[in-house]
Amino acid sequence: MQLLRQIIARVQTWCAAQRALRVKPTDILPLMALQSAIHRDVTPTGVRVYSLCGSCGARLDTSATLCEDCAQRRSRLS
Repeated sequence: MQLLRQIIARVQTWCAAQRALRVKPTDILPLMALQSAIHRDVTPTGVRVYSLCGSCGARLDTSATLCEDCAQRRSRLS
């Protein structure tokens, strides 16, 4: 019976260590700021420049960092 308890304790310890190694979404958000904020599509007729929302990834025609929905949602949380 003691051997079974030791095995269960080791498995629980291993699971906790694996959970600690997982990347959390909140850890990734600062890294998104390091990516290029301005994107471009090259077509035969020209180049179209756009940016993406830093929160949801929606395509923005203006050079903004957040779309209107995400900006309002963030201002309500603050």
